[in-house]
Amino acid sequence: MKRKTALILALLVLLSAAAALAEPIRIKVGVVGENNQQWEQVIIPTLKKEGIEIELVKFSDYIVPNQALADGDVDLNAFQHYNFMNKWSKEHNVELVAIAETLIAPLCIYSRKIASLEEVKDGDGVAIMNDVVNEARALRMLESAGLIKLREGITEYATVADIAENPRGLKFFEMEAAMTASALNDPAIAFGFLNGTHAKDAGFTNDQALFMEQYDPNNPDMHGIINVIAARADRADDPVFKRIAEAYRSDEVRALFDTVYKGVYLPAWD
Repeated sequence: MKRKTALILALLVLLSAAAALAEPIRIKVGVVGENNQQWEQVIIPTLKKEGIEIELVKFSDYIVPNQALADGDVDLNAFQHYNFMNKWSKEHNVELVAIAETLIAPLCIYSRKIASLEEVKDGDGVAIMNDVVNEARALRMLESAGLIKLREGITEYATVADIAENPRGLKFFEMEAAMTASALNDPAIAFGFLNGTHAKDAGFTNDQALFMEQYDPNNPDMHGIINVIAARADRADDPVFKRIAEAYRSDEVRALFDTVYKGVYLPAWD
């Protein structure tokens, strides 16, 4: 009887161990906004078949997701480009690294009041993001469009304080990136800057942009605007993360960029 009981107990232990091995691997990924079709339609169902279950943790701004990653509340996040991630890491003394380059989201100028930048009037208001990484991108676009001139020798982190010439007397309203779309309804604001996520949330497409950032793959200064999947440095070599990166950089996701996003996102792995 004792031997039989021992065998039963051993069998139960083996069954429990087998059940534990069969448990799916669960990964939390922080994202911003509601445009996550590449995750929901391709990556999540693909990896679920392989025993990897991904939960999207959605944030409404760019402030919280990196802290959530640093604190271990999420395992990965996918919302930012190199410049933003590197600056946050330096400021917070937390080493975040890219495990994959995912997409390029050209910054665009949109308006609900004017049809082209030729209609910009003296004193018009501009909605611009207040994080210096994307603010600098926006200011360089305005300089390219001939509306302002930045001072000599500015860094990639230029702000409105670095504007040397503003012949139209444009008034800059600095705000969190998630707010620029709604700010376009403000009578005081003639146009504003939106990135891919917030542009799509607001119903804009690239062909409605008054001016679009031009990504030049041969310009090393533009490498920093490539979006990434970020992880903490101590987990960067996790093989599950590598599989998630592979699933993202797929032909199925590329097809979604062409059909669903219609150019708002461009694949970064071409």
